[in-house]
Amino acid sequence: MIRCVPRWAGGGILCLLLIVGWTTAGAPLSALEVGWQRIEIPATGSYALVYLPRGLEAASSLPLVVFLHGSGGEPEPYQRLVENAADDAGCVLVLPRSRIGTGWGAFDDPQTIAESVATVSAELPVDPARIAIAGHSAGGAYAFHQAYAVTNQYSGVFALSSPTAPVNALADRTYVAPNRMYYGTTDPNYTDGAYANNRALWQRLEVRSEEDIQPGFGHNVWPSFVMRNGFRFLVEQRYPAAVGLCRPDATTLCLRDGRFALSVSWRDDRDRTGEGGVVTTTADSGLFWFFGADNWELLVKVLDGCADNQRFWVFTAATTNVEYELTVRDLEAGVTKIYRNPLGVSARTVADTAAFATCP
Repeated sequence: MIRCVPRWAGGGILCLLLIVGWTTAGAPLSALEVGWQRIEIPATGSYALVYLPRGLEAASSLPLVVFLHGSGGEPEPYQRLVENAADDAGCVLVLPRSRIGTGWGAFDDPQTIAESVATVSAELPVDPARIAIAGHSAGGAYAFHQAYAVTNQYSGVFALSSPTAPVNALADRTYVAPNRMYYGTTDPNYTDGAYANNRALWQRLEVRSEEDIQPGFGHNVWPSFVMRNGFRFLVEQRYPAAVGLCRPDATTLCLRDGRFALSVSWRDDRDRTGEGGVVTTTADSGLFWFFGADNWELLVKVLDGCADNQRFWVFTAATTNVEYELTVRDLEAGVTKIYRNPLGVSARTVADTAAFATCP
């Protein structure tokens, strides 16, 4: 079984910040209700704080920024820190809580992030081309990890006081989000090598990166303009439409530069039903879970066989006897293929090398 990466080290939260002005848990989002609200993520037992900026217009196409808290912290202490920057940039904020409320990298943290974004996007006019990710300390490192090592779905990245980014290679070069890094010169992550490591990493991977270095500041404190400038940077970035038509979420897997959208519905022997959750993805493959994010059920690949037989190929491998229906859509060509497994039958592998006659 493939295991998740460990949570990232790096610490600190802004303990001096106070929690004010957010509504009760479960409050419905409204395009006219400015301020803080909380949404629950039942699938992972977590939650996210959502901020609607002042001056919000219901008909606007709004950029969205996911902001990840630091190790040893939770999202609440960051509210006062980020809300003015969101007002200035005109962006919706989503502050998810990590599974254990400290570091990031638990097996279901990506699902918490994805479902938070999907929930907000379903209720507000979020611009799918301007969904960016940011974070402080360990949250900044995990933002780098999500944007570069896992998926290319984010339009930009902003990290404050990040330890060395847990990125060895880019998962997808189709679109590589530019990033902005902030460090204070007395921050241990600046003086002890993390800044230099990250700077060298982006140069090696050819990631466009800009820096904001402030003399005399440490790990947890920075001038107010640092956050404002970082959020302005994020909303200026745009995920190019040419990259693909598919937009990934908690139950939609996007493959081959966003051309193919995949989803799964399932039913078990107790007549329970559900939608398969996306675990992880590369450029041409991904995984789905049915009952728990740490119990993976189905591996799917969409491969380019155009040079061999003028077809896109679909391969699957599953470890389940649950009834499921896998839907694979070629969004560019408008063609759909469906693969089914009957209830009570151990799923067979699929090697459909004639799946889509839609080349190139």
